[in-house]
Amino acid sequence: MESRLSILMDNFAISGKDLSGLLHIDSSLVSKWRSGKRYLKPNSVYTNQIIKHVMALDSNNQYAKLRILLSQEYMNIFKCSENEIALFLKDWLTSNKEVTESKRDYFDEIKNLRSTSLLTTYALSGPNGRRQAVQFFLKYAQYLSPGVEMWCYTTENAKWFFENQEFFNEWCMRNLSFLDEDNKIKVIHPLSSSYENLARSMFTWMPMHMTGRTTAYFIPKYKDEQLVYTYFLIKDNLALYNWSSRQPSREINTYITHEPLLVKDIELMLQSHFTESTRIFEQFCYETKDEYLNNLVAVMEKDMHEYHWSISFPLYGLSEDLLRSVLVENGFCGEELEQHLEKLNLIAELSNKSSHCFFIDLERLREWFSRDWVVLNEMSFTCGRTIKLPHSMYMNLVSEVLKVIIDSDKLKMCLATTDLLRRLSDTEIIAKDNTRIHFSSTHGMTPRVLVTKELTVVMAIYSYFEELWNTTPYICKNKEYVSKQIMKLIDEINKAAN
Repeated sequence: MESRLSILMDNFAISGKDLSGLLHIDSSLVSKWRSGKRYLKPNSVYTNQIIKHVMALDSNNQYAKLRILLSQEYMNIFKCSENEIALFLKDWLTSNKEVTESKRDYFDEIKNLRSTSLLTTYALSGPNGRRQAVQFFLKYAQYLSPGVEMWCYTTENAKWFFENQEFFNEWCMRNLSFLDEDNKIKVIHPLSSSYENLARSMFTWMPMHMTGRTTAYFIPKYKDEQLVYTYFLIKDNLALYNWSSRQPSREINTYITHEPLLVKDIELMLQSHFTESTRIFEQFCYETKDEYLNNLVAVMEKDMHEYHWSISFPLYGLSEDLLRSVLVENGFCGEELEQHLEKLNLIAELSNKSSHCFFIDLERLREWFSRDWVVLNEMSFTCGRTIKLPHSMYMNLVSEVLKVIIDSDKLKMCLATTDLLRRLSDTEIIAKDNTRIHFSSTHGMTPRVLVTKELTVVMAIYSYFEELWNTTPYICKNKEYVSKQIMKLIDEINKAAN
């Protein structure tokens, strides 16, 4: 077990030889302290000397590194006097509590911070420094008491964000963990001259948006500003920020600050951006199925092309008998069955007005075909409860739908995916040209649909799918070929099951 003394020594670059010389003791005792085999005692002269030495090392920075080091367990540390910091450091240093792996990661990030002229502000350089700063910010946020709110806004090119896959995965994981603790996030998605950047931002944030604990905005009036910037904020606690020209001549610093006045200034600046922003999504759930159906019907009446990214497989073109069998399988009967059948028939009729292109990810489909039950998202939200089919019944329906798609001039499908889309493992997307974007998921405690009609967002995501369709090899868009690949997969899974 690594001791807190070892963490302290790492952060202040104190070697075992340095400490044994300072205390005039044998280096083996320092080794035992560092490994946790022996403990420092509160009333020990050695403990007091260590504290005095570390306080002296950090005094020029007004104890900024110690404040941030101790902030995990003493949240008021930034308002404490020198004597109070010394007392907290003694309490922390002599504690026998084990340092968990996640807290070890947090302390490791502190080593990368270097103090600036501001008392509680730190700077990290370049893309790697920016990623380290974001990691530290999120780790800090995770340990706050539940009920806090994070604000995020960036106008930067996101290359630094996506080019490191390990960082990207950690960013997603820590944001979801933060939201799981009853916290909230407000984010302004960047509206830039590139539709691709906006689409990537939307897809990246979608797992967080689907929790229902984030609020998504965008600023409708694009300004081609010479400066680009990023701001992350936890109100009254911590801020991360940087800014630069669009083509910087040097590596850019990213700053993390606890300075109260600076944190407040960033809050006021972000508040002004949120004031001029527009909320992106209208949200629906099972309880609002009637409003959802009205919204869906109004959109489907427009004869515009649609792209579909489906988590399972699109059940379009089902006959009334097949729709009835799905409802009966899910316990509908009598008048309720007839009411829902009428709704589904209406949707089926309206869907014939538009042309549809379905993206099929065979690996994703394999995982869904292997499940005992498959959930039908759009049908679930139309009926106001989860609609699911057993494996065998779902396979039979897919076979019927493939026949419908092959015979229809308005239905197309292709084998295609991207790493970004594959991360949306439980989300379906419908992108209707110049009309709406529809995200839905029945995963989690509260299934929900997010719908946006904001034209810039609609066109960004629609353009993303259009580019994906246009760059997919012709053979992968041949309906007969795609159908054969899907039927081959079904046979393979059925043989494995038997």
